[in-house]
Amino acid sequence: MMRLSKYAKIGWCVVLCWGISQAVLGQTDLPKPKYIAVERNFWGMKYIYERQTIENPLALQIPLLQMQDPEVSSRFLKFKSQRKAMQWVNIASAGVSLYTIFNRDKVSNNFYWTSLGSALVITTYLNFRSTVHLSKSIARYNQLQLQQSRIGLSINQTSDQTPVIGLGWKQTF
Repeated sequence: MMRLSKYAKIGWCVVLCWGISQAVLGQTDLPKPKYIAVERNFWGMKYIYERQTIENPLALQIPLLQMQDPEVSSRFLKFKSQRKAMQWVNIASAGVSLYTIFNRDKVSNNFYWTSLGSALVITTYLNFRSTVHLSKSIARYNQLQLQQSRIGLSINQTSDQTPVIGLGWKQTF
């Protein structure tokens, strides 16, 4: 039986690990989605995705919908539709205000203030509900990120400069 030297064994291990990593990493067509962090402050919320700060939550549409989870998609689409409804309510209240400015004698003060107050209440409610849907969508997305299977390869050195190769695999059931 042929004996391999210490350096030949290390060389074969490096080649084997390199081959495994190429086989595993070469099979991924789409980039894996990343964790979304939420920063809350006085003025609103900021989202951090792939080390970039995102202030508009609609920019999270691609990573959230790429997850292809029914709950994440459903909640995000509810958020999006409620934001669209808020825009329409704001446009309607602006229209009432403009109509009132140009036709002061045809519109009573009670109608004007009632319509603006109603628009404020509806917009506040939709803003609160849409934020709840977005928060739950992001929480579910991050939960699914933690549950995904992962594989990793690391090469380190011990204190006496001996190379150590580690291969890790996490599988969830």
